[in-house]
Amino acid sequence: MGLSNSCLPVKLCSCHSASRRNSIIRKKLEHEELIRINAMDINRVSEDELLLLPGVNRQLAHHIVEYRQANGGFKQTNELLQVNGMTPRLFKSICTEMTLSTSNEKKQLLDLNVATYTELCCLPGLTPNLATKILNRRHQKRGFHCVEELLKVKGMDYIILSTIRPHVTIKYQQTATASDKTETLSRASLFLDTLPPEIHAMLVSSSSQQSTRRANGESRSKHFRIASWNLQQLTSDKAQNPGVQEVICRIILLNNFSIIAIQEIGSKESLDFIINELNNPTIPSIKNLSNSSQGKWKYTISDAVDQIVQGCEHLGFLYDGSSGIELKQTSSLRCQGYFERSPYIAVFGIYNKIELVLVNMHLTAKKSDEDKNEQTKYEAKALSVLARAMKDTIKQKHKIILGSFNIIPTASDFEALIECNYSSVIAENTDISLKMLQGTSCVDNIWLSIEAKALYTGSSGVIRHSLTSPWIPTGWTLGGLVSDHCPLWTEFSLS
Repeated sequence: MGLSNSCLPVKLCSCHSASRRNSIIRKKLEHEELIRINAMDINRVSEDELLLLPGVNRQLAHHIVEYRQANGGFKQTNELLQVNGMTPRLFKSICTEMTLSTSNEKKQLLDLNVATYTELCCLPGLTPNLATKILNRRHQKRGFHCVEELLKVKGMDYIILSTIRPHVTIKYQQTATASDKTETLSRASLFLDTLPPEIHAMLVSSSSQQSTRRANGESRSKHFRIASWNLQQLTSDKAQNPGVQEVICRIILLNNFSIIAIQEIGSKESLDFIINELNNPTIPSIKNLSNSSQGKWKYTISDAVDQIVQGCEHLGFLYDGSSGIELKQTSSLRCQGYFERSPYIAVFGIYNKIELVLVNMHLTAKKSDEDKNEQTKYEAKALSVLARAMKDTIKQKHKIILGSFNIIPTASDFEALIECNYSSVIAENTDISLKMLQGTSCVDNIWLSIEAKALYTGSSGVIRHSLTSPWIPTGWTLGGLVSDHCPLWTEFSLS
């Protein structure tokens, strides 16, 4: 009996220890599962999302994205150690929070209109309380019409929205009935309602001086302006941001642009959002611009020319159909062996007087770990081949090659193009960052044939001001730039 009593505490202690071990193991497994669910896909995560990782700053996040673009994605997670600025210690601390997809895997986005409570709780940054509120609003409003409508949910803010945005979507075809469309608020209105009063007032009050300048500008029947703008991964998500729309449309309207060549378009739908705002403005500062309500803006876009972080890259043109500009013909120039991205060519009729050939280019970007970009240099030299080919096959004389060249116009690689009687019009820096507003290099340009130069008024420039918006996220804050490239323009006259 004494023996039994002495063994009893030991047995109870043993059972207690086993229960405790099981509890620890269970919690560890739950923690690992939570990490697995919320892990960042290193081949899809954005630069801003990388900042959420402990120890990763903006410079390192940029290097990670650059390395991924230059090498066609990561093949294994330990490849992060080859990124400039990554240390073994930092890699060890973040590797458990990273996952890896192949280029063939398709990211499954969670449809907010059919998502369950459990699925919502698995989204990074979303608490059970917020998940419940989202479901309640979805039920009350018979579904969401856009992701930004989440800002109407109490407790939701811009930071949480930017965190979950890469993981969610709205399947419009399931929710957009005829009656719904008439009741749906514009994205701009949704954002305006959630902004602090001082920011709301700042955006509503447009610059009367700039509006007057546009209204009293030179006659557009005599002069027209052609611009180029690398909009840096203009995906549908980015194009739906009212801050992005406001900056792009305001710059276009205030500077009297007639045709704009766009690089780095992330999807064919992206330009729809810009065109809709130009033609039927909902943002107050765009509404207040003279004649913006009479817009007949159109666009043309190429097939995919390359891969970017969040999809395929396209090249395209925006043009004002109300100002005597008519699109005649478009084509992608298949210059295999010369250019990694096929140039996109468009022929425009100008006031029924001349036909102008525009060639939209985006040459290969410089790799972060290279002192010299041999690929870009090779493509720059190939521009002379393109110029000679157009001379032999295109009847129009007035030709313009414009876009992102990723190499300065004074480089010796452009000598062959100059020998074909082309000349560049931009000498200023065309890149920009919040830390370096004056830029560092002239990486974008507009090259004119000798016939096009005869129409050139001598006026051109790079726009460096008013390219930010309090709606555009930059890391953990708002007030970011619409792109790290500035818009550049040149003016022509038919007088």
